[in-house]
Amino acid sequence: MVRGFLCAIVIAALSVGLRAQSWPPSLVESFPAPPGARDVAFEGWGPLYVFAPGTPSRVYELTTRGSTVRSFTIAVPNGARGFTYDGYSISSLWVSNRLNGYIYAFTTAGSLTSSFLCPVGKPYGLGFSVYNPVRGNGLFASCRDENLIVRLNQTTGSLLSSFAGPASAVIGYDDWLCVDRDSNYLYWDYYREWRVLDTLPARPYGVGTGVLWPTDQWVRGFVLCRNGYIYRYEGYSAVAPASLGRVKALYR
Repeated sequence: MVRGFLCAIVIAALSVGLRAQSWPPSLVESFPAPPGARDVAFEGWGPLYVFAPGTPSRVYELTTRGSTVRSFTIAVPNGARGFTYDGYSISSLWVSNRLNGYIYAFTTAGSLTSSFLCPVGKPYGLGFSVYNPVRGNGLFASCRDENLIVRLNQTTGSLLSSFAGPASAVIGYDDWLCVDRDSNYLYWDYYREWRVLDTLPARPYGVGTGVLWPTDQWVRGFVLCRNGYIYRYEGYSAVAPASLGRVKALYR
């Protein structure tokens, strides 16, 4: 009787959640990245930003289907690599430098507003969480050589927390999605338990993810790969994944 009741709960929850993509997030589509792209940034529901480091470095603003809206240059020292967008927070674009260890904040028009030294390691990739009930909100830096993800205060740069990457050389973490230099896996930070969400067609450069939570329970993520393509993942859940996970655990 209990088993049947729990089964009904799971079926009902899943049926409501299938109005769009299922849970967990799955691959929806792919499209070519702009030339020289090395990282992607996304928060909320748009736009999608792509970073191409160089002299000068260039930022592309795209629609979520891959069409270019505009592009502009930013001045950042040699060694720029990581990139993220804080969306609803203070609407800044962030760039990390893997050589000098600094993290820079720019307006969405390309003007430098602040910078600080990463307190741990050399930041390779960046991410920003507006709502992350597991790891906390704020700016995340992936330190590849230390295989460490650090959460920072975006105003002062002070260390708030840290945790190890899923494999050996983490290069990007943003709102639960994570990539590693030495693996084709797209990892899923499922309540402090790393899981493989998908196998990518090429080694990744970076990841950018937006979450609407807990009201809409949508996740949309973009993964930039070394084959020059960006892959879009989406997922929707009618109930919070933690609750659904507990129901599934009970059912087993």
